[in-house]
Amino acid sequence: MKPKPHDLSRRERQIMDIIHARSEATAADVSAAMPDAPSYSAVRALLRILEEKGFLKHREDGPRYV
Repeated sequence: MKPKPHDLSRRERQIMDIIHARSEATAADVSAAMPDAPSYSAVRALLRILEEKGFLKHREDGPRYV
């Protein structure tokens, strides 16, 4: 079953909006663009959750994940 956008939390929707506007982003990019951003590790955890839900994919770019 494909996940639906309304299955996202407020923070997950914020992250998806940021990534959609940029096409791709690192955790640092997302954190910098979020109003009242959570910690960097929280952003990374949310990105991992979005990937597990099937909304995102990541790729390695040197030492970074995009």
